Amino acid sequence: GVQLMKLLNKYIDYKNGNGRMTFIPEEGEDLWHVYNLITAGDVVRCTTLRKVVTESSTGSTNAQRVKTNLTIRVENISYDVEAMSLALKGRNIEENQYVKMGAYHTLSLELQRKFTLTKENW
Repeated sequence: GVQLMKLLNKYIDYKNGNGRMTFIPEEGEDLWHVYNLITAGDVVRCTTLRKVVTESSTGSTNAQRVKTNLTIRVENISYDVEAMSLALKGRNIEENQYVKMGAYHTLSLELQRKFTLTKENW
């Protein structure tokens, strides 16, 4: 089961069943477990790249990808077996300098990439 995946920390409130766990998937099978573990409505936080467009005083625009930590409420999940990654699409639910509250973002969960999963009910 899930115990095989590297678990970095865990906080569960046993009275009402909610809580969060931080994992690092180390092999393809771990991602399969994650795919089966995450459901719509769960909250996931991890490092991601977001395209940010800045405009200079002269009016020229510059797009760059910045690394940032995002927390989204998951709406749908897809598993890319070839790329060994999970795409989690949802809305940003925490203030972030690059991404507005409520904006859509797709997080990519990959091998060796730490993420924190918060569930209402474990």
